[in-house]
Amino acid sequence: MWHKWQYQAAILAGRGFYFVAMPACFVISKMGEGRLTDYIDISAKTERLHQIIENFLALPGSDLVGNQRDILEMVDILVAITGVDLTPNSALDCHTATASGKAVSLVTAGRCALEFMRSQVFMRGCYQAICDQQNGRNPVEVLYGGTGPFGLLIIPLLPFFSADDIQVTLLDIHQPSLDYVKKLIDVLGVQDRIRTIECVDILKWPVPHAHYDVIVSETMTARLHAEPQVAIFTHLISGLKPTGALVPQEVTIDAALQSYSHKGDDALPIGRLFTLNRENVQALSRGDNSCLKCQFEAPAQTTPAHVRLFITTDICVYDGHVLGENQCSLNLPLRYDIHDVSPQSRFEVEYVMSDMPELVVKHIAVPKVPLSPVWEDQSPAGLPALVTWWRFMESEKRGGDGKAALRALVTASQRQELMGLLNLNFPDDLARIYTCRTIEDLETLILTRNGGTISPALLASLGEFAKAAELGGAARPA
Repeated sequence: MWHKWQYQAAILAGRGFYFVAMPACFVISKMGEGRLTDYIDISAKTERLHQIIENFLALPGSDLVGNQRDILEMVDILVAITGVDLTPNSALDCHTATASGKAVSLVTAGRCALEFMRSQVFMRGCYQAICDQQNGRNPVEVLYGGTGPFGLLIIPLLPFFSADDIQVTLLDIHQPSLDYVKKLIDVLGVQDRIRTIECVDILKWPVPHAHYDVIVSETMTARLHAEPQVAIFTHLISGLKPTGALVPQEVTIDAALQSYSHKGDDALPIGRLFTLNRENVQALSRGDNSCLKCQFEAPAQTTPAHVRLFITTDICVYDGHVLGENQCSLNLPLRYDIHDVSPQSRFEVEYVMSDMPELVVKHIAVPKVPLSPVWEDQSPAGLPALVTWWRFMESEKRGGDGKAALRALVTASQRQELMGLLNLNFPDDLARIYTCRTIEDLETLILTRNGGTISPALLASLGEFAKAAELGGAARPA
């Protein structure tokens, strides 16, 4: 850790000042004319910036929650040094759409620094990741994708390292953001710690293979929604050394069922919906998308009162530096109502990577079975009799409340006759039918058994069957 006068001296050297070191003090001069008052003001701000960062780097994690005032002051100092205008809806407050998500405006990126727990935990995680990669021989190579106007997670930390300790590559899609970052670099006098600065769409940037010790990108919202964090890590992962560190290290999205009267003791965990970590982004980079999909059964303890789906986002920035529920906007939980939930409910989950990435959760309820099946109800493809049959099979599979009633109203002979009309082989196709997850899946199976089309004759036969079944017996068309 540097002493304060060393920190100031490094900054002054970068701004064209020279100094004579003396015990506990130093004498300042500058070649040419300049306003000493301006220097004194900047010097005071940079010294205070150093104090704030040094303080929260040394704090126990449990004490960070009381540090809000210092972080707001840190942001004020960064705004004063760079001159950036963080006014919402200003000319600079314009995001950029990419093929894999929204690149937020520099105003939005800059204002994220105001989230005091987020700023501290991410900066502490980055600092430890860099320190852990130091080997005393080569500088730690850091790639920082999506800097915003402050390069907050790395640039203010650079005075704690020498050029022999660290070299940083900075990428951002917005040139104005990088212009402000360059101002901060100049004021802090850390130009020799910068490998390169490039204005580029990160997803189009050619990544040097296994070159970086630390890759940092914080381009996300809660549930990894809208912004391209997953796509960016998938693209950049090839540049990480085998022993390197990815920051954030892991993002996990979990779900539970709650009742409206939730008091913390009735939540029923469903499962982990998605995990963003090194293992999964490496799989995605190889074209293995299996981690993007999963499905869960509702817990056996589910009751009709559990009508709220509760989704949380937890972030391990690096090795114990974590952000949990409600600690910042990245950890805000999502709650939404679901209907017809039961222990037989199913949840299908997919993280969709697109120009607006999102986590899609579908609740598949057990179909409600009417006491008197309506055989003439039509399926999505317009097939009569199929809806009642499908309801029966779902009830059979999941043990629904209407199972006994359907057993009395949908007879074994009706089921066999209907399969014959649909050109389904009994009993060979029965196993295939029971693996269908939706009625649309069943219709697809029927189409394959009927040459890819439903003939008018088949529709007529199904109609006659439905009419006869409504009257209590199956028709037997010629």
